[in-house]
Amino acid sequence: MQKCVRCVLLSILLSLSPLAWAGPLVIRRVTVIDATGKPAQPGMTVVIEQDQIVAIGPWTKVKAPAGSQIVDGRGKFLIPGLWDMHVHGFSTEPGSTEEGETWMYPLHLANGVVGVRAMWGPENASAWRVQHAKYDKPSPNVYLASPIIDGPNPTWPGSVAVADAAQARAAVDRYQANGADFIKVYDGVPRDAYFAIVDETHKLGISFAGHVPDAIKVEEASDAGQKSMEHLQGVALGASSEEETLFAVKYAQPGDFMRRDLRAEATYDEPRAAALFARFVKNGTWQCPTLVVNRSYEHFDDGIFMHKEWLKYVPSGMRDLWKKMSEDNLKQRSAQTWDESHREFPEELKLVGRMYRAGVAILAGSDTFNPYVYPGFSLHEELSLLVEAGLPPMAALQAATIGPARFMGQAERRGTIEVGKFADLVLLDRNPLADIHNSTSIRAVILGGKLMPRASLDAMLAEAEATAAKPPSNPPGSTTN
Repeated sequence: MQKCVRCVLLSILLSLSPLAWAGPLVIRRVTVIDATGKPAQPGMTVVIEQDQIVAIGPWTKVKAPAGSQIVDGRGKFLIPGLWDMHVHGFSTEPGSTEEGETWMYPLHLANGVVGVRAMWGPENASAWRVQHAKYDKPSPNVYLASPIIDGPNPTWPGSVAVADAAQARAAVDRYQANGADFIKVYDGVPRDAYFAIVDETHKLGISFAGHVPDAIKVEEASDAGQKSMEHLQGVALGASSEEETLFAVKYAQPGDFMRRDLRAEATYDEPRAAALFARFVKNGTWQCPTLVVNRSYEHFDDGIFMHKEWLKYVPSGMRDLWKKMSEDNLKQRSAQTWDESHREFPEELKLVGRMYRAGVAILAGSDTFNPYVYPGFSLHEELSLLVEAGLPPMAALQAATIGPARFMGQAERRGTIEVGKFADLVLLDRNPLADIHNSTSIRAVILGGKLMPRASLDAMLAEAEATAAKPPSNPPGSTTN
């Protein structure tokens, strides 16, 4: 009887204080999906000490260290923690709420997202990390961009405007010195400024990623060493038999770009596409398609992907902004434009499938912070869309696990379930290799070796809902893509 009471008390303590346990953590008799590409391994025991995996093997052979916290993994599936490789809201960028970025943390973690690539970083990344270290609740790992570097007339207020090569070099120098993990480039960067960024980043040993600027062809960006390309920008154009003609035209309205892309997709040329994709592979160019945000913007008119059941977790000021942006889009676009928009998304799915089959490296990213793209929740939508595009479930999982680790140069420490790796893990009730939607069947999250059971995750969501219900004192101003 005493033993049973102690078990109940331990369960209560763990649910209330998910990071309090200091001893070894053992997940016994679980099916391990290690994300290396190997088949699922049933009946395994995983031993974690501190923040590292120290043993993995058949449950009959691996013993739990004395004083271990034991988790019964029978009927469950263990995968590496997920990364969302395109998010916003991790700096004081336009669209930030009164709560700053912290309202997003529990939403990411409750969905098994243990890390993010923040695509609009703060002015001083080193100072941000010092401040972030003082945050006393669980939060995702963060890989930080510089602020957005755009052309002389930036799309978003607060971006860094560069009009020429000298300004571009100065921006790279400043943000490399300030501790950014990489430089973020955007649509309006002029050609000479772009190639100055290329040269300066190579000199300083820092990577650059982001949008393919309007003045640059996608194959030029790949050859220049742009590490990742977001939103499929320019890819359909580069695979078109009419690339030269379409690239030369100047476009005034957003709908013009959609019509250009539809024409590019209608003139898809297999040999050109094969050469382009082989170029991506050779150059190590990653693609982050952000299918879920593309779908959101291309379906504002019907609202079928808004997932209003998740709105309760979003601060009221952000909800109001999303509503306004969707209403503005409805007013600005004609019925013909919406029809073109709906035709565009299936073509994007095809393009992602073609690139995957050609061996192009894919990253899973949601572009959360945009309307009806939700922290944490929408990363799972992205995984399902990658499968819809033609990736096997294992490949989709790898786009959010070992792929991000390789991209960040951290594959020796993250991304798979192997001895010596960080213990950032997700325990699922159902098999994601059988159905990728099972990635949402989260029973527990392990962050840095500390267990957050389902009760703790539910408590985090309840707290996020309560925070979101508070009226804002400073409504957000805009979002970014």
